[in-house]
Amino acid sequence: MVKKMSIVIMTFFMILNIATANTISEKNVPEKKRTKAGLYLNAKDAYAALGQEAEKIIFIDVRTRGEVAYTGMPTVADANVPFKFTSKKYKWNDKKNNFKMTPNPGFVATVIERVQQKGLSKNDKIFVMCRSGGRSAKAADALTDAGFTQVFSVIDGFEGDSVKSGEQKGKRTINGWKNSNLPWSFKLDKTKMYLASKDGKKEDKTNKMLKKMDANKDNRVSQSEFDAFHKKMFGNIDQNNNSTLDEQELKDFKKQRKQEKKQKQKEAKKL
Repeated sequence: MVKKMSIVIMTFFMILNIATANTISEKNVPEKKRTKAGLYLNAKDAYAALGQEAEKIIFIDVRTRGEVAYTGMPTVADANVPFKFTSKKYKWNDKKNNFKMTPNPGFVATVIERVQQKGLSKNDKIFVMCRSGGRSAKAADALTDAGFTQVFSVIDGFEGDSVKSGEQKGKRTINGWKNSNLPWSFKLDKTKMYLASKDGKKEDKTNKMLKKMDANKDNRVSQSEFDAFHKKMFGNIDQNNNSTLDEQELKDFKKQRKQEKKQKQKEAKKL
């Protein structure tokens, strides 16, 4: 009887430890790492929770493919789904002294796919981790906005926070997955990777153009739809309505398209 009671008590405290491990007071979380859900973990507690109920949690590494390729990835992560990409033209960010990053428009959709593949739902726990907790906070907010109810951000990330002073200043040696000696590897599992074909869930240019022409949405483009589309396009470029195009009109049209593209990118960054 005493033995059974001891087992019950031990089990209770194990469950209690998991519950409390999943809670970090927001006042102890830096502003840039705070999320709308207000749910936080450190790397050690995330690993402990996964050890107890891995089948009920999905663990997403939101770093870029370059990061996981060159710095490694937790072996217990379910998938790498980048929240942002390094800009294709490697533009420089003077403020952060690093290369600029662009949002991944397919982030939420791909996470939903991974959740469904594991047999879970938006009401199950999801852990998100980046390098040191900043990006994972933004990723957590995007998932919360998409209807996920238990999104936990791993606040110290894979590499941890950087030292503020002394000989080690600037180096990430304080905390994080790696510094906590938790399991990780340079050897990546292809089934967990975010492959190039998934980038932004983008359609090829031909399919995009066909969809624009298909006015009645019957998945076919008639001659009249084709003509109407190109007539409209011509009209958008021919600003002075003289039924001819000159060099300046083409330049203005190209400039307008660039501005529209920049606006869409700004809106995507707000996600």
